[in-house]
Amino acid sequence: MTTNIERLNNLKNDNKFVNKAFWAYNWAIPMNFTRERMLGCSMVCMLARVAEDIYPDDLEKQKELCRNHEVFFNTQQGLGAVIYGIVLGMEVERAKENAVPVQLIESIKQALAGPLAGLGDSLIQAMLTPIIISIAIGMSATTGSLMGPLFMFAAYTVLNGILSYTLFKVGYKSGVTAAEILVSDDVKGRALPAFEALGITVIGGVLAGIMNVKTALVFQVNETVVNLQTDVFDAFFPKFLSLVVCFIVYWLMKEKKWSATKVMLGMIPVAIVGYLLTILA
Repeated sequence: MTTNIERLNNLKNDNKFVNKAFWAYNWAIPMNFTRERMLGCSMVCMLARVAEDIYPDDLEKQKELCRNHEVFFNTQQGLGAVIYGIVLGMEVERAKENAVPVQLIESIKQALAGPLAGLGDSLIQAMLTPIIISIAIGMSATTGSLMGPLFMFAAYTVLNGILSYTLFKVGYKSGVTAAEILVSDDVKGRALPAFEALGITVIGGVLAGIMNVKTALVFQVNETVVNLQTDVFDAFFPKFLSLVVCFIVYWLMKEKKWSATKVMLGMIPVAIVGYLLTILA
């Protein structure tokens, strides 16, 4: 009789299993994209498609597998395929009596998201896509032929498909291999804090770049006009108000159990009133 460990080991080289997961990821990305979770929905869709293969006849484990990834996640969809593959590989390894901590998988996923997003945007969206479009325009600009649009669609689909599938399989293989190495207590004890720190650093850097909360308050002391934002906050702590808002949102979600949607809806009236009262710029 095949044991659970042997069955999971067989998934390492099971192309049918990998292809099923890849196509679930591939179709879910354009169809399941929300402002609250971004690509987190597509990650859940991929894992839900293969949950029965990883945890056969264990509905609770299948639900847990999906719920663990119901969090915000965003990266460049093409190069980001490697992250989906890594997550899948590590989840297969985790199914062996929870050998890999969930926190480690989440930390690796978030740590890789930012760098791959920047690299993917530069290589694919800023270089490859304009090149394909320029060739297509050249093919149709003078004659009005449909070959241009058809070439653009075919070229982008084929190139992106090959790239995504290759990276997905590489990620899956490396995810399984990395997970096997990390299950040792010595390596796991050092790797988990390291990846958690890296993930927090990356997310912090992304927040610092995206968030831009400023105040428009101006005070006059005798004949001196003081702009609270430029003369005070920017002088000693740029992005200070962004950090304050970040901690407020963290407190609302962690302590008050607010959902991301509730937080965003709450920010709208605060932003409007703050702007009208010149509290916010």
